[in-house]
Amino acid sequence: MLARSFQAKLLYFMVAGLVLLQAATLAAVHVSGRRALHTRLADELRVGARVLDRILEGRGRQLSETVRVMAADFAFREAIASEDRPTITSVLQNHGARMGTDAVFLISLDGSVAADTREGRQVGRPFPYPALVARALPRGEAAAVVAFDDRPHLFVIVPVLAPQPIALVCIGFVVDETLLGEVSRLTGLDVSVWIPAAGKRSLVSTLSPPLQSALLDQWERLSPSAKDPLQGSLRLGTTTYEAQLQPLAAADEGSIHVLLQRSVEAAWEPFRQLELQIFLLSSAALLAALVAAMFLARGVSRPVHALAEGAQRIERGDYATPVAVDRDDEIGRLATALDRMRAGIGEREERIRHQATHDSLTGLPNRTLFLDRLGHAIEGAKRHRNLVGMLMMDVDRFKEINDTLGHEFGDDLLVEIARRLRKTTRESDTVARLGGDEFALMFETEDASRAVDIAGRTGRALESAFALGGVSIDVKASMGIALYPLHAEDAGTLMKRADVAMYDAKRSHQPFALYEAVRDEHSLRRLAILSELRHAVASDQIEVHYQPKIDFATGRTVHAEALARWRHAVHGMLPPDEFIPLAEQSGNIGMITKCVLRKAIEDCARWRGAGHELAVAVNLSALDLYDPELPTLVNGFLHDRGLPPSRLVLEITESAVMKDPVHAARTLRDLKDRGISLAIDDFGTGYSSLAHLKRLPVDELKIDKSFVVNLDGASTEDGVIVRSTIELGHNMGLKVIAEGVESAEGWKLLATFGCDMAQGYYISRPLRQEEFLAWLKESRWGSGGGSERA
Repeated sequence: MLARSFQAKLLYFMVAGLVLLQAATLAAVHVSGRRALHTRLADELRVGARVLDRILEGRGRQLSETVRVMAADFAFREAIASEDRPTITSVLQNHGARMGTDAVFLISLDGSVAADTREGRQVGRPFPYPALVARALPRGEAAAVVAFDDRPHLFVIVPVLAPQPIALVCIGFVVDETLLGEVSRLTGLDVSVWIPAAGKRSLVSTLSPPLQSALLDQWERLSPSAKDPLQGSLRLGTTTYEAQLQPLAAADEGSIHVLLQRSVEAAWEPFRQLELQIFLLSSAALLAALVAAMFLARGVSRPVHALAEGAQRIERGDYATPVAVDRDDEIGRLATALDRMRAGIGEREERIRHQATHDSLTGLPNRTLFLDRLGHAIEGAKRHRNLVGMLMMDVDRFKEINDTLGHEFGDDLLVEIARRLRKTTRESDTVARLGGDEFALMFETEDASRAVDIAGRTGRALESAFALGGVSIDVKASMGIALYPLHAEDAGTLMKRADVAMYDAKRSHQPFALYEAVRDEHSLRRLAILSELRHAVASDQIEVHYQPKIDFATGRTVHAEALARWRHAVHGMLPPDEFIPLAEQSGNIGMITKCVLRKAIEDCARWRGAGHELAVAVNLSALDLYDPELPTLVNGFLHDRGLPPSRLVLEITESAVMKDPVHAARTLRDLKDRGISLAIDDFGTGYSSLAHLKRLPVDELKIDKSFVVNLDGASTEDGVIVRSTIELGHNMGLKVIAEGVESAEGWKLLATFGCDMAQGYYISRPLRQEEFLAWLKESRWGSGGGSERA
């Protein structure tokens, strides 16, 4: 127990920390020392090589001065001129004796040896180092290390001038142990020189004879093939050396190798002494720290033990017993903080649990808690054999409301929707906010038909207008219903199925929809359509159909609205509602707009050539208004086809304009300045300000078909809205167009209201290019008939 106590552990920890610190210090010193040693040895070898070069250079200058004195002697020059060989030989021997060398030569200008101090053995033969002779004549001297007589020699050659060169004098000094010993005394390095071609007898070294033998045994492995120095480790006997091997270029193109080496053990000795001193000092410090740690551990462990007991009580859920440690230091303050934590931990735990499982805005359960409750309900339903229903709800056009009225208004709206949903549900049901404008309702039932009743009741809860911040707004929602076990066997799948049903309700403009298995295939179809959209434009699968617009005053077709259709190879003709929203979501709407613009302008120019003076209308997406190249692109299409800008009408929805009114107004003004007509489409369905719309450079208002399609009387709600909109548009100086005219009664009412133009299935459905031209020729609307259809 003592070994496992806090006091013992604290003591062990402190001792271990100190030992580790000492070990780390020693390791760092050792590693740094090794690194410094390697750098130091490399520097010493490089310095040694330079010292050897300087000594050879200095010895060469001494020899050069000696040779110059001899070459300048008048009697010597007279003997050379008279070819007095005995005198010449005597002079060479005297100077060679004074210099301590027997290698002295007189060289004729033709390169042969005229006299020497080697008993005339070289006389009459070519001088063995013609390259030195060639360098000495123009430069006045030449010096080089050569392999002569199987020994390394320093040769110096000086011309004899009278005043022109009449011969050359060469004196050679053997590079022996004395010279290498001088380098060794200056640098502390061992130096060895060897001529490979001469074998073992040519080795000159400061090493002891046994080490020289060991060196010769390894020399063949060490011999470099390049001119650059080679550096590495070398082991001779029991000693390891750091060595640098470098070749010396000889005057006869031969090679002389120089090996500089330094004992690693000798160089490491100062570092070893430093390591020992550090070890002794750190050991003494460790002993002192160990004694201090024992007293510190004993003083800390007692109050910590009291704190541990208090923490254990809190762990067991005992928040009544206070944690008391009578100390004024950090541990006492820790005890006070722990006691405060004991008092507030229950409240914080509950708050954290609530935040982790509930939506912070509405206070409803979030997705995590909802899925957990849904899973538990399904497990219970498996035992009791009842149904678990889930309703997924999405607020229609919430992003538009948020963008138009602000995020604060949107948050207030979500809070009010949550309040109404809670009021319509039972206590056993769960209402949750899954995120954004998505809500979910989970309920248990024994009858699947009750799910429809719940959806209807939920929809009715949203029917009355929401009055928030002085603004009254109508809100609609799309709901999807899925039931366990009819549609899914687990919570995750049930939620996905409800989501599919919700999107089905949104696409079909129904308040709610029950999950159908075929809708999952439709979801896959939407993904396939989205992935094939770009290829459809590139392969010209996008067709343009035209729906005529009739002028009430003349009864003639004056405009034709261009509507995109996709002739899909698998799914057949796809309406725009199926792929245009996907194109907007994916950011590919721009390429569809450009395709429709190009084709519509081409067709309109073709109509004009056939005598039909019509304008063509093309819808723009909100994303199109963010394209700075749009005005230039449209102008280029018009110019290429020779179509006047007045023959093009671009239609923009209120919501598209309101996303960024300043940028939209700038783009629309640019288009207007180029002579293009502009229209506000789907007017009456957005949240735009009339004062703002008045500042936009538009020419037409198009009343949304939702107000026109069921128009059956002037006093009805739709009739009042349509008539007021027509009067408003005329007061703003705009033409007013009604879309969605599907009955003769609606046509007559629009004429009575003073509407300028109309389009809809009462006049014609959208037609392909060829069908539209035929319709223009055959229809009363196309030939300029009366204002009422027969």
